[in-house]
Amino acid sequence: MKRVQTNRKIFLISCFCVLAFFLIAFNVAMVAIAGKHINSGTDITQYSNAANTRTTILKARRGFIYDRNGNIVAQDSVKYKMYAVLSSSRPNNGTKPAYVVDKYYTAAVLAHVLGCEEAPLVEILSRDAYQVEFGYYGNSLTKEQMEEIQAYDLPGIEFTEIPSRNYPLSTFASYFVGFAQYDTEQNALIGKMGIEQIYNEQLTGENGYRQIQVNTEGYALPGSESVTVEAHNGSDVYLTLDKTIQESLESAFVKTAEEHYDCNKVWGAVMECETGKILGIGAYPTFDLNQLNIEDWMNTATQYAYEPGSTMKSFTYAAAIDTGVYPEGETFDSSTFLMGISNGYPIRVYEGSGNRVYATIGNSRNRDWGEISYDVGYRYSSNVGIAMLLSNYLHPNTFSEYLDKFGFFKKVNFEGFAEETGVKNMYYPIEMLTTGFGQGSSVTMMQMLQAYSAIFNDGKMVKPYLVQQVKNPDTGEVEYLAETEVVGEPIKASTAERVRQLMWDVVNTEDGTGIKYKVDGVDVIAKTGTAEIGAGTSGKVISSVMMAFPADDPKIMIYYCFLSEYDRYLHADTDTITSFAKKVAVQCGLTNGHSDAAPEDGEEERKVTEVYKMENYLNHSLKYVYDVDNEKDLDYVILGNGTEIINQYPKEGTTIINGQKVFLLTSDNDIQMPDVTGYTRKDVMALWDLIGLAVAINGEGRVVSQSIPVGTLLYSNSILEVVME
Repeated sequence: MKRVQTNRKIFLISCFCVLAFFLIAFNVAMVAIAGKHINSGTDITQYSNAANTRTTILKARRGFIYDRNGNIVAQDSVKYKMYAVLSSSRPNNGTKPAYVVDKYYTAAVLAHVLGCEEAPLVEILSRDAYQVEFGYYGNSLTKEQMEEIQAYDLPGIEFTEIPSRNYPLSTFASYFVGFAQYDTEQNALIGKMGIEQIYNEQLTGENGYRQIQVNTEGYALPGSESVTVEAHNGSDVYLTLDKTIQESLESAFVKTAEEHYDCNKVWGAVMECETGKILGIGAYPTFDLNQLNIEDWMNTATQYAYEPGSTMKSFTYAAAIDTGVYPEGETFDSSTFLMGISNGYPIRVYEGSGNRVYATIGNSRNRDWGEISYDVGYRYSSNVGIAMLLSNYLHPNTFSEYLDKFGFFKKVNFEGFAEETGVKNMYYPIEMLTTGFGQGSSVTMMQMLQAYSAIFNDGKMVKPYLVQQVKNPDTGEVEYLAETEVVGEPIKASTAERVRQLMWDVVNTEDGTGIKYKVDGVDVIAKTGTAEIGAGTSGKVISSVMMAFPADDPKIMIYYCFLSEYDRYLHADTDTITSFAKKVAVQCGLTNGHSDAAPEDGEEERKVTEVYKMENYLNHSLKYVYDVDNEKDLDYVILGNGTEIINQYPKEGTTIINGQKVFLLTSDNDIQMPDVTGYTRKDVMALWDLIGLAVAINGEGRVVSQSIPVGTLLYSNSILEVVME
């Protein structure tokens, strides 16, 4: 009996074990198959998938580009890419279709918003695909465009956000700032031109990320740790450009090209003589950095090699003076130079001498001043004077060596921009002479800026540069700081001073070729130039000027050139030719504090000069202006009848002095003619700059009469004529 009870007990235990094993196996199977724990009802997948990691990219911004005063030139923005889902198999939320239902209606709406034809959009929406993109039509939409399309609630039309680049100043130094575009393969903004491309590595940031463990519903698991690697923003690039000067230069380009000459090209630059900092640079035609309406990819300032004309004469004279062969006090016959050849080099021969004449060289417009000194020859810009120097005093081989010392015919290596070198054509005797007055051999603008810096900077030649510094926006650390680079000393300081004296005569003597470049309140020296391209009236002419100021110790140089048709050049009004370059000089003088250094004749002795920085008055009331600057001795000129200031002159940050006129524009309409009696030329030019009033100036000194009566309403076609004495 006892044995029977024992066997039953063993049997029951065995059954229990089998049942337990079965339950465990079933639970394991259910966990494996269904993800449910039978006893507790717990969803095991929440824990079995705990190793799932969600990674979020932390976007780094591309570095900004600024001018020297901190004005934003390039910054990040957001654009939108549009795509369409065409397949009806796409799941929806049950309220409306999630795919394009009516391709014709959809195309009509999109064409209306995008301003394009319907046909290409219909073609895209008719493709046999699950999803399509719109390419050119939908790759770079603004937020406003995206929101307008969304307002139509079109089924199947979706958007993705893409990084973009915005250029608030639009055409500002376009070929130098360049542009960046979103690259789908690299998933980043990539520089495609200019500083954006050259400094792409510094401007490009490094994305970070954040990793967390999540359950199947995407929620972070309790107690799980997250890993975060912070994004590092791209470095900011600060240019040497000055917004006010750059805009003044570009405005002059447009007016020269469109309003007066119908020019093929206009180009120029403003540079600090001692440092090489470029304060303004560019060319016309240009393009809008936001629209990328580029017609010509060539950067005129660095890639256009041209014959500079008479501005090259400064280097011929400099070489003669520096080598001690310059014929001080001697005269020459300025009539047509008949070129002969002796031992492979050019000489002057005369009619009836029996010597063969190989070529003739004349002065511009065949002028003949008789016997004149070489100093006067420079002042008159005599080609014959250059031919006499190179045939009688300065050996062409020596002159060629000096051209090399001045850095011509080789790259300046300007910030990594593509450059041409120009060509030295001095093989034949005639080329040995014509190169001396800027014909035959070709140079670039960057070479001219660099070479002239030696003349303005006591023989020290400095390399132009455009990038002032590169700075980390997160830490403030300056990663790169530019320094002035002296790239040579082609001439002695005494030689440079002597050439500057010659340039002073060009502007400040009544018979100098640069008398029209004399600027009220700014003591300027200059050398003018013309170069004929092609034959006769069917050809073209490059007109140019190199200016610097103040005359006694030049700090700023301005180089300004334009290419026009020969007949336009012949009939051009010289006042108009010079007015735009002079306007840039006035603005540079105001911006850099090199104007109005002394009272004019007849004025009372000026009070002690006080120097201020111009405030930003835009969008402020007149009361605000008077409250802020009530202790400053400034002469305010209010234009318009508005309640807030919409424009001002001088611009914010400009150096101004006590007694200076400050023009404040309060509306674009109902502007009454102010009393300009007593205005200087600078004041009249400021009025022109601010309200676009066309001005004809007669005489020098201060305004004594004006053609438009005081209080008359001004219109877009109003022309003001003033007489100065």
